[in-house]
Amino acid sequence: MQMPRIALFLAFFLPSAVQVFAGGADPPEVLVILWFDTEDYLLPADDDATLRLADLLSRRGIRATFKLVGEKARVLEKRGRRDVIEALRKHDIGYHSNWHSVHPTVAEYLAGTGWADGVAEFIRREGPGADDTRRILGVERLSCYGQPGSSWGPQTFAALPAMRIGPGEAGCYVDEGSHVKLDGKPFWYCGALTVYGMSPNYTRMDLHADGGLEKGRDAFRNIHSRLSADGGGLISIFYHPCEWVHVEFWDGVNFRRGANPPREDWKPPPARTAAEAEAAHERFEEYIDFQRSLPGVRFVTAGDLPGLYPDPIRRDGLSPETVWGIADEIAASGAAGFLRRGPIALSAADQLAALVDLLAGSIETGALPQRIRAPSLLGPPDAPPETEVEELEWRSFRDALLDVRDALEKRRQVPSTVYAGTKKIAPADFLAACATVALHARKAAAGGGTGPALFPARVRVPRGTRLAAEKHIASDTPDLFGGWIIHEEGFRAPRIVEQARLQAWTLKPALRGK
Repeated sequence: MQMPRIALFLAFFLPSAVQVFAGGADPPEVLVILWFDTEDYLLPADDDATLRLADLLSRRGIRATFKLVGEKARVLEKRGRRDVIEALRKHDIGYHSNWHSVHPTVAEYLAGTGWADGVAEFIRREGPGADDTRRILGVERLSCYGQPGSSWGPQTFAALPAMRIGPGEAGCYVDEGSHVKLDGKPFWYCGALTVYGMSPNYTRMDLHADGGLEKGRDAFRNIHSRLSADGGGLISIFYHPCEWVHVEFWDGVNFRRGANPPREDWKPPPARTAAEAEAAHERFEEYIDFQRSLPGVRFVTAGDLPGLYPDPIRRDGLSPETVWGIADEIAASGAAGFLRRGPIALSAADQLAALVDLLAGSIETGALPQRIRAPSLLGPPDAPPETEVEELEWRSFRDALLDVRDALEKRRQVPSTVYAGTKKIAPADFLAACATVALHARKAAAGGGTGPALFPARVRVPRGTRLAAEKHIASDTPDLFGGWIIHEEGFRAPRIVEQARLQAWTLKPALRGK
């Protein structure tokens, strides 16, 4: 039998993929999230580029995520560009800050804040733009948020539900950067489903360089082949509509290295010729059609992500067997890190919530519960203290545990300090102590113990338990924030990095649902 033409193409470019295709099995699904930071509110040609991209994709049945700056949405309304607005409404609408590069940027005003005041300040400054974007685009919720440039802060993740960004109680964050990343795959962080730090699964074609299309195809093909061989995965691709029509970014022209001219002095960026823009559109069209031709490719949006990467423990809770596995892992490693157990993943904060719920339920009922809750928690707002105790009498530990349970229920945040009377305990050390108590209770229950017999007479409290997920948070280097052309050269934000490390309590892989 003669091999079909598409199979011949695959045999040449993707030998591993064609073996699956030729064998009759469905190819592994390779998801592609295509997103556009739609931000240039100075150059009117950006409106037309946005319209053309939205229409090009709609004609192919592809929905992309367009993350709008609040002022861009307002400018479209003021210019009467209902055609652009209606074209965008066929796609997924996310948010990209209120003013983008007008100083102070997000990282600049978060640099001196703590946790709660940082969340409140982000909502104060960026909330009006989110409201305007929803109103002008006619959407109830925005699908996701992503920061301008490298102007990132962990407090933004926690603010998203209050700003009606994301699917509900959980936010959604889609962008690219290096502040936090997890093996180039989606993850949960601060309660938000996150696509970020996606290298080596992030790619894009250079729109204007000679050979850009060929290089872009090769890069996409290589990622597709690797992910297909691994059973599937997610590729992240982003652009700005203004890239088709400008020579230099609109914000670099006006706000470079801390410049902040009054609005009356803002200048539009230099534009490309019509021929250059047309050639870039044609190359992009070929780039997208090439992606569509590969087996298993499926375009998804930020709005699709919660259905693709659910977090079942929020709905279903955990079985005792899963919690015993958590306790075993903590006791064996002496560290607090994220864990994967079959189809579920657990952050260090999830593990604390589960162990506290199991032990508190056992204290109150005298028996081990059959289902354990693990509500979403934020990480601690402040740096933990040095643990001041080595061992506690059971009743002292019990009272501290019940106080932590109350704090988790009412604040939905890992406490910075656990108190046993006047003595301070670091939350990671308290988590490790909970694990040893849970293992003692399991053994006692297996021997027929109930009530007080489930618990030890004294509880050892370790010191220096590591928060293993911190290694996935970037170090505070001059380029982490200062590498963006809008920030002053050398701009650093060590307090933001410190807050990010505390929120490593919440980090865990986002697993593809069945």
